[in-house]
Amino acid sequence: MSEDGLQLRTPSRSRLVDDVYRSLEEAILSGKMRPGDRLIETWLAEHLKVSRTTVREALLMLERQGYVVSEPRRGTFVTRLAREDALDLCYNRALLESFAVGVGYQHIDEGVLGRMAECVDQMRHCRLPDDVPQLIQIDLAFHRPLVEASGSRRLIELWSSLSGQIGALVLRSLEEQHAQIEDVAAFHERLLDAIASGDPDIAKRGVLDHYVRVEDRLAVRNELIQQITGTLAGPYQEDFHPYNRAG
Repeated sequence: MSEDGLQLRTPSRSRLVDDVYRSLEEAILSGKMRPGDRLIETWLAEHLKVSRTTVREALLMLERQGYVVSEPRRGTFVTRLAREDALDLCYNRALLESFAVGVGYQHIDEGVLGRMAECVDQMRHCRLPDDVPQLIQIDLAFHRPLVEASGSRRLIELWSSLSGQIGALVLRSLEEQHAQIEDVAAFHERLLDAIASGDPDIAKRGVLDHYVRVEDRLAVRNELIQQITGTLAGPYQEDFHPYNRAG
């Protein structure tokens, strides 16, 4: 990591570890810190005016989210989410969102579609790589209404628990596919079109296509996906949805 000219946002004193984490995350997402850069605790502590313990805790948080890797006797380095981890995250998000769409499709109204369309417009105003942190927040705002349509608090909580690694997933995807911001916006617009089709099966398939490329769908995984998004979100959706329960 080149220390010359690198400027990191100085954290505030409220929830210090979280703020140090966000400062470093922003630097990684915006490209100020690149894969292979070594993160030196002493330098970061001095630069951010915090203790080494605070920096160490923030680095552990970054490692859990897939931004850095710690190597014994070598140090901590900026990394990228491994392909297997990225694919696993995509499968889980696809399963949760497609199921939520299946059981809550009747609650995805014009207001919801309008908010999702606004997110696509906001994406088009982002500049890469500087606005990657903002892009990630817009992406979460785009997808959240699909999960909220289920009306299930536990499903929403489970989906939210995966959100911490979305930044690492988006960053990996942008670099792997050499995507421009218009590509990102068009990618989400295709999903929006599927959601707005009026057909829940098309909507569920749109979610799956959004997260998992055809060449990545292993037969056993695809069978599982079909069972969950098709069977469970089909004949049982009336019983599942909280809005349809008596009382």
